[in-house]
Amino acid sequence: MKRSILITGATGKLGKVFVKYFLEKGDEVIALSRNYKKLKFLQKTLDLYMDNLKLIDIDLMDKNFNIKLVDKLEKMKLSPTCLVNNARSLKNLELDKSGLSSELSLMNEFKLGVIVPYQLINSLLELKNTSLKKIVNVSSIYGMVAPNKNLYNTTTLETPIQYGLSKAALIHLTKELAVRLSNENIQVNCVAYGGVRGRVDENFEKKYSMLCPSGRMLCEDDLPSPLDLLLSDNSHGINGHVLVVDGGWTIW
Repeated sequence: MKRSILITGATGKLGKVFVKYFLEKGDEVIALSRNYKKLKFLQKTLDLYMDNLKLIDIDLMDKNFNIKLVDKLEKMKLSPTCLVNNARSLKNLELDKSGLSSELSLMNEFKLGVIVPYQLINSLLELKNTSLKKIVNVSSIYGMVAPNKNLYNTTTLETPIQYGLSKAALIHLTKELAVRLSNENIQVNCVAYGGVRGRVDENFEKKYSMLCPSGRMLCEDDLPSPLDLLLSDNSHGINGHVLVVDGGWTIW
């Protein structure tokens, strides 16, 4: 059955992979990003799927973003059946010279990573004749384990603490909402990804691979299938679950 999937952070590294994958499967994809130019470029690269790709430019950090989003969805006559919370901002991970995170960075990362998904879910439930049935939050292995010091030259400077704190909170939000929305037949799950190729240099990838049971970092082809499972009709028995996709990183 054709799904209508709202993906936040649609123009990011993971988001672009997700958008392309689900369009190729014949789903309707509502791509949400704060950057309109990047959305239009994404649309250009996927012009074969123009009819199924819907674009919405909204900054999730703006006040009342949820009200604006509901208004846009209703005007576009869109009612997502699935939501993928994938938005992030590298700016929120900035550190000072000593490797400390400012209060503002901590608060902004928590807001975008935890508060916004919570508000977004509640807003979609307020849509007229809401169709929402499946929610997947995109987390990370660093929401489950602390960074391995053998992987970094300077752990403090290379691994902003707010990232792991936010991803851990998102995992617990998943469990809370799985319980709270179960009476409405809505499933809430989470995918915790390990390191992905493409953002790191050759030396980092080599060290990471030596510390991982699979002997490699994830590639883009590894990313969408686990998400697809949790958004499919084959996942009715899965709720409040954290699906770890990391090549075995967290078992050592």
